[in-house]
Amino acid sequence: MTNLTLSIDDDLLKQSRLYAVQHDTSVNALVREYLESLISKSKDAEQAGRLKEIEEMNRFLDEVAAKAQVPDGYRWNREDAYEGRLPRWNKE
Repeated sequence: MTNLTLSIDDDLLKQSRLYAVQHDTSVNALVREYLESLISKSKDAEQAGRLKEIEEMNRFLDEVAAKAQVPDGYRWNREDAYEGRLPRWNKE
């Protein structure tokens, strides 16, 4: 574990020590727990954002599939993707 030196107002440190004693912990543990919760919240928010993006993409893909009248479970292949372009490039 690494040591960290902080500058803190004297009155705030006194109040923090009193709070720590009342809650059977230390100022060091309070700071560590605060930083851990801050990082955890950030990771949770990031993950929630990713899930929201995935849900939005799935809704979009469902809309596209419905408009294109794609049967459920259909798997696209390479030939489907290039079907309209092949004649233009493969002039015989």
